Amino acid sequence: MPQFFVAAADIHKKSFRLTGPEAFHVVKVLRFCRGQSIELFDGKGGRFEGVIEDIGSDGVVTGRISATLKADDARAPARVHLHLGLLKSSHWDYALEKGTELGAASFTPILTPRTVVLLHEVERARAKQDRWARVVMAAAKQCGRAELPPVHEPRPFRDAMRACKDRGLILLAWEGMAGSTAGESLRAVLRAADAGRGAQALEVHLFVGPEGGFTEEEVELAETEGAELFGLGPRVLRAETAAAAATAIVQYELGGL
Repeated sequence: MPQFFVAAADIHKKSFRLTGPEAFHVVKVLRFCRGQSIELFDGKGGRFEGVIEDIGSDGVVTGRISATLKADDARAPARVHLHLGLLKSSHWDYALEKGTELGAASFTPILTPRTVVLLHEVERARAKQDRWARVVMAAAKQCGRAELPPVHEPRPFRDAMRACKDRGLILLAWEGMAGSTAGESLRAVLRAADAGRGAQALEVHLFVGPEGGFTEEEVELAETEGAELFGLGPRVLRAETAAAAATAIVQYELGGL
């Protein structure tokens, strides 16, 4: 059953209200009727089953919540925060889509000397973020996630790296370790961190560079801030492929896949 996003503000006790594109999809695309069951999520981890009670002349869908469903996101052993060099539009969209499907907890576009795309204007950044939010929403609906991972504003690599210090495990994928597999350079680090995490989900900050990769200076800074470096094997991967592969590897090793 497809799931539909309902804002927390549109849930009142045991009733819900759908408007805009979500209501249009329910009424005009899927042609749901009164009395039909519908699956809902609030983007904050809540999942519900509802029953449509009314479809207004303006297309607004209202109904009652019949059950609260268990959200798989709540059981995740790790929260993987992806810090990725900002890419060209379609490549960045791909990284957001696959990262969401693989359970990334958040996305931060990072700006580096080798970043091809730079967002200088606040207005342009905001417009991009609206699009990014739609990409994340579509991916979450497709894969059945109850949580919408936020996409933060772009920030310089140095600031992003320093903000992660003492806030969990920091990992940096580096092409300078070509030939070294993730199993060789990452598995022991992840398992040691997992063993010491206690009852809380392990916070993992995963850094993947832009098309041109990280500079030697950035790698040195990362090591100074306590980052663990790892490779992704002998092949040269596109940045968006590396981001998806690294996220999947971390999730697998920590029991999230």
